[in-house]
Amino acid sequence: MSEKYEMDENRNQTDPEKIDLMHIVSDILYGVKKLWIFMLAITVGCTLYSYFSTTRSYTPQYVASATMSVVTANGNSLDTQSAQQMASVFPYVLTSGVLSDVVKDAMGLDYLPGSINVKAEEDANLLTMTVTSNDPQMAYDLLHAVIDYYPTVGEFVFGQTKLQILDETGVPTDEQKEVVIRGSYKKGAIEGLALSALLLIVFIIMHKTVKSVNEIKRNINLSHLASLPNVKVKKRRNSSSAPLCILNERIPDFYLESMRSLRMRILKEMDEKNLKTLLVTSSVPGEGKTTIAANLAVSLARQGKKVVLVDCDVRNPSVAGVLGNEDTHMGLTAVLKNKAKLESELCEIKVDDTNTIKVLFGGKSDKADSMLLASHHMEKVIESLKGQADIVILDTAPAQLLADASMMARYVDSALYVIRYDYTKMKRIREGIQSLDISGIHMLGYVFNGDASAKGKRRNYGYGYGYGYGYSHYSNYSRQGKLRETGKKEDSSGRILKS
Repeated sequence: MSEKYEMDENRNQTDPEKIDLMHIVSDILYGVKKLWIFMLAITVGCTLYSYFSTTRSYTPQYVASATMSVVTANGNSLDTQSAQQMASVFPYVLTSGVLSDVVKDAMGLDYLPGSINVKAEEDANLLTMTVTSNDPQMAYDLLHAVIDYYPTVGEFVFGQTKLQILDETGVPTDEQKEVVIRGSYKKGAIEGLALSALLLIVFIIMHKTVKSVNEIKRNINLSHLASLPNVKVKKRRNSSSAPLCILNERIPDFYLESMRSLRMRILKEMDEKNLKTLLVTSSVPGEGKTTIAANLAVSLARQGKKVVLVDCDVRNPSVAGVLGNEDTHMGLTAVLKNKAKLESELCEIKVDDTNTIKVLFGGKSDKADSMLLASHHMEKVIESLKGQADIVILDTAPAQLLADASMMARYVDSALYVIRYDYTKMKRIREGIQSLDISGIHMLGYVFNGDASAKGKRRNYGYGYGYGYGYSHYSNYSRQGKLRETGKKEDSSGRILKS
C-alpha cells in the first residue's frame, strides 16, 4: 500500500466524525425527492385506512336529555337540598331493578336499550337526565318513560313527587359522528407521516451513496480526472445505436466535451510517466466502466493514437454491446485457453474516416475462466498487445467484489477508477481502491460518472441504455445493452451505415 493512501486511511480512521448539519439537511431533501411518491402514498393510504376502519366500526350513540325540577304532588317545588338528595339516590333506584322493570313492562321490552344518568345542579332545584342509546327514537322514548314512571317508584323513597320538564332535546341526532370521523383523518395522517418519516430515516441510513465530488475528496486521496454528465435516455424499439457510445453521431456535445477532457488528462499523465497500459474498473457492477473504457479508446484513437481495447471482464463481457458489435467472437478466453490465436481474435473497428481501434472481445461468459487472468499467458498477451499499440485499455471486473482487477494489476501500468453518482457507498469505494493500491499499480485517478449534482447536466438523449445491475450478488451482473435487429446495413467493422 502506498504511503499516501495509507496516511489518508489513517486520517479517516482516527479523526472524529463531525456532524455536518448542511449535509444532513441535504440528505433529508434528497431522500424526500427520491421517496416523495411513496411517502405521499403511505400518508394517503393510512388516512384512508383510518377513515374506512373507523366508519366500519363506528357505532352511533344518540343522547336524549331533559332538564327538570322536582315538585310535590301539589305542585310545590322541593328545596334544593331535597332535590339534590333525590338525584343522589336516583341511581340506586335504577339499579334496584324496580324502575327498570316498570319501564320495560310499559315499553314492552326485555331489557333497557340504553344507559340512564341523572345529575343535580349545585345550589338549584334542577335535575338533568340523559339517556344514551344507539337508536335516536329509543333514546327519546326511554327518557320520557323514565320521567313518567319515576314518581310511581320514587314514592316509596321520597313520597309523592313528580318531575316537571323545563327543557329537553327532543329526538336526538348523532353529533359525535362528524367529530369522530374528523379525528380518524387526523389520526391516519399522523400515522402515515410517522411511517413516512421512518421510511425516510431508513433510506438515509441505508442509502449513503456518493453524490458529489467534494464528498469523494473528503474520503479518498485520488485525483479527480473528470465528471461525465448524466445522460438520461429512453429506449427505442428499433434503436440501431450503441449504448452511449461516442461512435454514435447523436451523442450530445456536452458529453463529448467531458470525454475529451478526460482523454486529455489521462493522455498527459500517461505520456509524462511513460505508461502504456490502463486498467479501467469500478467498485461494483453498473457504474459505467465498460462504457467509459470503450469511449476513451475511441476518443484516443481519433487523436491518432494506436489503441487496443481488451474486454477482461470474463464473467460479463460487455464491450461488444457498447460498441454495437453483434458478431460472434471466441475472444480473450479462447486465446488464454490456446483455442484461438491472438491475431485472429483482434478485431479492427473504424472510429472515423482514417482511424481505427483494435478490440479483443471477451468471448463467452464463464466465471470459471477468471483464474486465467492471473496466468503467465495473460501477461504475455498484454506484452504482445503493448508492442502493437500506444495504449492498451483493459476493462475489468469490479475491484471491490472480485479479485480480477487486483490480479491483473501486477502487470498493468496504471488504473482508472469509475465512481457513479448516487450508486455506490463510500465504504465500497474505499475497499475497491485499497485492493488495487495494495498491488502497487499507479492510480491515475477517478471519473465521476453520471454526475447530476450540478444544474444543467441532466439532459435527455434519444437512444437508450441502462445499468440494470444490482450489486448485492454478482449473479445479477448480466449482459446489458444488446442491440435488436433493425434491418439497417452495417459495414465490416460493425458500424451502422447512414441510410
